[in-house]
Amino acid sequence: MRRRVAPGDARGAPAEARHASDVLRVPVVDVGAPRDRARRETVRARGVIDPIAGLQYPGGVAGPRLVIVTGKGGVGKTTVAAAVAQAAVTARRRVLLVEVATPGRLASVLDVPPLNGEPRVVLDGLSAVALEESSALEELVHQLMPLRLLSRRLLSSDTFRIIAAAVPGIIETALLARIIAWLEEQDRRGRPRYDLIVLDSPASGHSVPLLATPRTLSGLATVGPLGTIVRKTQRWLADPAVTRALVVAIPEDWAVAEAVELYASLRDGLALPVARPVLNAVFPKRFSRGDEALLEEAESSHSIDPQLLEAGRYFIRRRAIAMEHGRALRSATRERPIELPFLFSSSMTWEDLAPLADALDPVLEVA
Repeated sequence: MRRRVAPGDARGAPAEARHASDVLRVPVVDVGAPRDRARRETVRARGVIDPIAGLQYPGGVAGPRLVIVTGKGGVGKTTVAAAVAQAAVTARRRVLLVEVATPGRLASVLDVPPLNGEPRVVLDGLSAVALEESSALEELVHQLMPLRLLSRRLLSSDTFRIIAAAVPGIIETALLARIIAWLEEQDRRGRPRYDLIVLDSPASGHSVPLLATPRTLSGLATVGPLGTIVRKTQRWLADPAVTRALVVAIPEDWAVAEAVELYASLRDGLALPVARPVLNAVFPKRFSRGDEALLEEAESSHSIDPQLLEAGRYFIRRRAIAMEHGRALRSATRERPIELPFLFSSSMTWEDLAPLADALDPVLEVA
């Protein structure tokens, strides 16, 4: 794992023997490559993702098959979804990363052209797709009306599309049914085409109605093809062995409050399997108590550049705020949050996600 070197270690002398300004100038040192870095490079160099030893296809993929990443807008859902995908690719799983939000940010993170409604291989072991309402609705109609002549005529009607968009749950059912179809898709060898699907779902205000659709419609669509699709979708979403919802927050009051409410809605209201909550953008512990004492001493003696002092104070304050929000999240959900480090980068690329992917490994463990 990547860790921060203590100031005394970096200088080869005890922290108390140095000036406070030295504490702030200590570089961030990588004292060891992140876990599995060598394995990442091996996987990329080979250019293929082999079957994982011991897996029984098509139904025996170890760990979850569907991870649903959700949270309030602005908490880094897309970044977390991409990091989960990277963790799975590193573990040699075939992954489909699905984007629902429009316009989405996945293409920029993956550094690829804009995504469309057809899954596209973007990296070794990783495919990505933008889940579009229109194409999902077409696929649903084709499932409900196998006779293509009738289904195409119906889809060509503007009146039908207007009614479908107005009927509660139809579009949501179509989106979920498309995801389930990808989960059940097999390759020529009878294995799942994708070991894992990571869904970058809409913000919390839209993701709860989306995920509640099977339960909402189960009492209405009890027979026929639509009832079959709704029941199958509900079974997939409710199975803790294959599905995991991942609620993301950042160390801000509004984000944690929303995450707590969302976590309860998914776990208690919808009875969905929910992983440990994620607290994103956590400032790492950079200063020891001895370092903080040096800063206070330097402030009182005016022996440190004010800008360096303010930078140190800011770092310590952000760390303390993150710890406070982490405790609040743990108290409300009764689960210890997965903490993701704040990435000090002006832009986010696939390579930048390695520290987050390492921290998110527990999400992929067998329930």
